[in-house]
Amino acid sequence: MNFKYKSAHMNGPGKPGTAVFLLEGDQTLEGRPEIASFRRCLTPLMAGGVYKGGYLEGASLFLAEEEIWLAVTGLGKASELNEARLVEAGADAATRLGATGLKEAFVALPPLEGLSPAKVMELIATGARLALDRHPGYRSQPPSAPSLATLTLQHLGSKDPVEKPQQSIGRADVLARAQLEARRLSDMPPNMLYPESFAEEAKRVALKHKLRISVWESEKIAFEGAGGLLSVGAGSRRPPLLVILEYPGKSTSLPPTALVGKGVTFDSGGLCLKSGEGMLYMKSDMSGAAIVLATLAAAAELRLPGPLVGVMPLAENMPGGGAYRPGDVVSMLSGQMVEVVNTDAEGRMVLADAIAVAQKFKPARLIDIATLTGACQVALGPLMAGLFANDDGLADEIAAAGRAVGEDFWRLPLYDPYEEEIKSEIADFRQSGSRFGAAINAALFLRRFVKPPLPWAHLDIAGPGRRLKKCPSCPEGASGFGTRTLLKLLMAE
Repeated sequence: MNFKYKSAHMNGPGKPGTAVFLLEGDQTLEGRPEIASFRRCLTPLMAGGVYKGGYLEGASLFLAEEEIWLAVTGLGKASELNEARLVEAGADAATRLGATGLKEAFVALPPLEGLSPAKVMELIATGARLALDRHPGYRSQPPSAPSLATLTLQHLGSKDPVEKPQQSIGRADVLARAQLEARRLSDMPPNMLYPESFAEEAKRVALKHKLRISVWESEKIAFEGAGGLLSVGAGSRRPPLLVILEYPGKSTSLPPTALVGKGVTFDSGGLCLKSGEGMLYMKSDMSGAAIVLATLAAAAELRLPGPLVGVMPLAENMPGGGAYRPGDVVSMLSGQMVEVVNTDAEGRMVLADAIAVAQKFKPARLIDIATLTGACQVALGPLMAGLFANDDGLADEIAAAGRAVGEDFWRLPLYDPYEEEIKSEIADFRQSGSRFGAAINAALFLRRFVKPPLPWAHLDIAGPGRRLKKCPSCPEGASGFGTRTLLKLLMAE
């Protein structure tokens, strides 16, 4: 889908279809030049109480006299409107326009207090892209693509207030495509996406954006002593890999931000086999790695100032003859010895080695992201991610970035008394504790591989990493949750 921009000098509404936005309680519709042409039909709708402008309350009307489709989306109360809600509203409006079968349509940008017209345009365009660009799937007869090919964003004020509109549209396009790419990879069937094919995806990103890439094969992983990654991948006929991507940024003198993403391309649970139902969506257990890859690509497109390094440990956790076992003691890349308790607690094993690799780049801060524990999903539900951090400033920055883009993180404690849960009688510590406080135990395990005083955060996206119910900007399936949070955080540098 293509985006265009038309300024205040455009005469009249866009034909043959236009989307408009209304605030809750805005019955008079005064001071709204972008909807002047539609006031005749909107005023009675609002005044009569039929339509109140509640958040995502919508309507699609065909105005026969003007031969125009009008899509109306409610923004809710002005006091509750934020960037995240505007993205969802943009997605809702684009979906309504797309349902009309039109090839081209218009969006009338609303004047909103506290947000510049350029930012309003960026957020609405982001939502529209997320709503309308859907992967066709893998059917023998692919579904027809949406007919809506061009969306023109228009401002009908007294003058053109949007400076460099193509820059705002371009930024929206990059941010949305990053999340869509994370979704695409996370939803790929496991017979199509496995360590080697994921590494090929990373190579394509590196080539396109001129990033430095290193791929560790089994021999290199073993030579470096990354026993966690090697053990998890030992039960599969497809050997593990570790991918390192480097984006230099605009100033190579600055230390990088390190991003680590869990890349278990399929998690059967290993010898501690999951149930069939629990295994069904384990193709998405590499969502963390997909998010890191998409974030690096978007950072390069946006030419963000700070350097980045992304580390993606890739493995299949399978119950083959070489699979690691409960009771094994594994030598990790950090030199620490870990007693294996549960082969289905594999994510922390591959992350621990990747965290050790990332620290070789002397980063200013390190963030890992993973669909790590079902316990976090039980605690926080399907829409909120867990946030653990050893640094209050970093934790606050991540939470604020998440709120801005509509991705909610709840900070959970690194509760020292629970260290007792991972004590071992035969090794430095155990891989897992009891099921009580299990998300905290996993974070405490990872903390053992972070060398102080490095600021570190662990994002457990097991719940929101996969949407169980669709929303305007996301269908059911892999969500790409965390992609725009990381980019928002990095753009604030």
